[in-house]
Amino acid sequence: MQFEEPPRRRALKRRGRGTYDVDKPPVFTIVHRQTKYTIFLVLKNLRKVVGGIVDRFVENEAIIYTDEYVIYNNLINHEKVVNHHTVNHGGGEFARGEVHVNNNENRHSLLRRFLRIFRGVSKDNLQGYILLEQFRINYKTDSYDMILQTIIE
Repeated sequence: MQFEEPPRRRALKRRGRGTYDVDKPPVFTIVHRQTKYTIFLVLKNLRKVVGGIVDRFVENEAIIYTDEYVIYNNLINHEKVVNHHTVNHGGGEFARGEVHVNNNENRHSLLRRFLRIFRGVSKDNLQGYILLEQFRINYKTDSYDMILQTIIE
């Protein structure tokens, strides 16, 4: 007699922010304002690594723009951060002059559109798919042949 496993409950049906453990890993998006260079990172624990991300990817004397998610609260105390500005999406604010995260939201929407064609990606393979889209965005190409040729070279 074979026992069937119950169908897996997809994390996308759950409300709120997801976690890596419940199959809805957070994807952190960084966009450099001057170069428009984009970095996507799949994280297992977003709250613990924000400071490490700043250490690794942010230049000295940076001005950081984020939304008001609480994990960003301590960024102003980071040695590389000169200033930290936020927008309050919950209060209907999406831009206040130079203070916005529209570049990040745009890149994230491109990533979601790209991932949609795969109709579900394993969280273990997600970073690979994300790196492919990151490369496509940063090198402004729609040619996956060019991407493959660049990788081979």
